[in-house]
Amino acid sequence: MLYEDYDNYSYSFDSYEEEVQPELYLSAANIVSLLLYSVAFLLGVPGNAIVIWFLGFKWDKTVTTLWFLNLAIADFIFVLFLPFYITYVAMGFHWPFGKWLCKANSFIAVFNMFASVFFLTAISLDRICLVHPVFSYKYRTLKSTLLLSGIIWIAAGIIGGPTLYFKDTATIYDNITISKRFQGVRGLVSPASLCLDSELLNARCDLFVDFFAC
Repeated sequence: MLYEDYDNYSYSFDSYEEEVQPELYLSAANIVSLLLYSVAFLLGVPGNAIVIWFLGFKWDKTVTTLWFLNLAIADFIFVLFLPFYITYVAMGFHWPFGKWLCKANSFIAVFNMFASVFFLTAISLDRICLVHPVFSYKYRTLKSTLLLSGIIWIAAGIIGGPTLYFKDTATIYDNITISKRFQGVRGLVSPASLCLDSELLNARCDLFVDFFAC
């Protein structure tokens, strides 16, 4: 081949442009969840605080009031942590609060869920005890209620405890910190940080990067 033949070839050069981080967006479901969580926080904090005040300090202690007092405390703890999740969703699933608050927030969610379920179950069983006067008179006491309440708190803490270990954050993109729910983030191509279960962290990060690299 003569050198002149190279003049008949056309050469194309790919232009590599610096990747621009796309804008994050919130879906309609995300916006609705933000509104619901905001209303729950605004109503739940004063509402549960009032219930705790009256049941804990104003009214006489009974078995029924103790059950509802514990339930109100569980809900009050949960709503106090709602601003973290509200901020998280509002910032496009960016978690700016660090690893330990990621762990604590996840623990409180699981802890509250099981504590609330257990206390609601206890309240239902307590209602059943009322139709058995002899059993109710013998065992339905303040002492047994306090004991069962302590067992419920401990059980909920044990069940929620693993989240303190398995939840973690990891940096995959520099400017964004997102959680394991990727549906609120669209077209990410820049490094971010995840609040994930640590045992699945490496696998999910690899899948996440590979997906948006395609």
